[in-house]
Amino acid sequence: MLSLLLFLVAFWLIVFCAAHPAAHEEIGRFQAPSVKKITKNTYHKLSRCSNHLKKRGIQARAELRRAALLKAYQQEHLGASTTTSAADHSDADHFFFSPTLEERNCVLTPETTIGPFWVRGESIRSNITDGEAGIPLILDGLFIDVNTCEPIEDLYWEVWGCNSVGQYSGVLEHHGSPLSNLNTTFLRGLQKTDKDGYAQFETIFPGHYEGRATHIHVLAHVGATVLPNNTLTGGHVPHISQLFFEQELITAVEASEPYRTNKARITLNSDDGIFNSATGEGGYDPILSYTMLGDKLSDGILGSVTMGIDVSASYRTPYAAELTDHGGVSHRNSWHDLLSRTSLQ
Repeated sequence: MLSLLLFLVAFWLIVFCAAHPAAHEEIGRFQAPSVKKITKNTYHKLSRCSNHLKKRGIQARAELRRAALLKAYQQEHLGASTTTSAADHSDADHFFFSPTLEERNCVLTPETTIGPFWVRGESIRSNITDGEAGIPLILDGLFIDVNTCEPIEDLYWEVWGCNSVGQYSGVLEHHGSPLSNLNTTFLRGLQKTDKDGYAQFETIFPGHYEGRATHIHVLAHVGATVLPNNTLTGGHVPHISQLFFEQELITAVEASEPYRTNKARITLNSDDGIFNSATGEGGYDPILSYTMLGDKLSDGILGSVTMGIDVSASYRTPYAAELTDHGGVSHRNSWHDLLSRTSLQ
């Protein structure tokens, strides 16, 4: 029994140190061949849906929707004097509206990218900033069933990301992290998709931490039930992924306040293992499309993405902590959870 325990300890240390030289890096970068195959098949199915979505007018409605979001945000937050349009930007075709489905869609490798910072039990809410300083980000997502090529209604989209200085809420990232962090919820939440498959968040552009490129985590819940406390129970998770940003946009953000106070070394997209896995062998695009919300970067960004989901898939969701009615409870030091996060099941 002792020898078995020592073997498990040694195995986990080897896996953790080899895959994660920095304290913040994520557990579980390994990819089983079967997972890669499933992901590629899902990507190709989504690509084949393009003509169907155009005929149904979904792509056109997406552009109208995002134009309306842009106008509404400008009127509410930036004042009537703001006159942002595609012509206001030196790279207008890139910045304005989401590209067509063939140019930008997202099917990221499931399960292996959940990381060690997911918190179970977060609330359903659209504004997840919780007062965090940073560049405003409206995150607009469209979810498509790759088997039917139809939008997915009543899917719950969950996101979580770090703040401008690379810190996650709700978890004990280090042994020195204060227990009070377990009760924070900034930059975490869930939203339900509408009849056209859309959901939206108000958040901030995420910061970075040592060893990882700038990213936002994505998880999809299907068939779940809403509890009286505005959280979910039941259902299954058919999609887990991460979203990334254009490197030039990250560079501009990192030069602004308060991001420039972050002293952690910046990892480029090209040096990030998960990003390279998606864009290399996966052959798909994990980068958000975006447009500026105003005349300057500090006014904010509208980021959009189309995500293809195989709703019949179901993946395990190991969690670092759980948010309960009595506060946050850490599971990070559990042997079972630590080992399961390195599993390929």
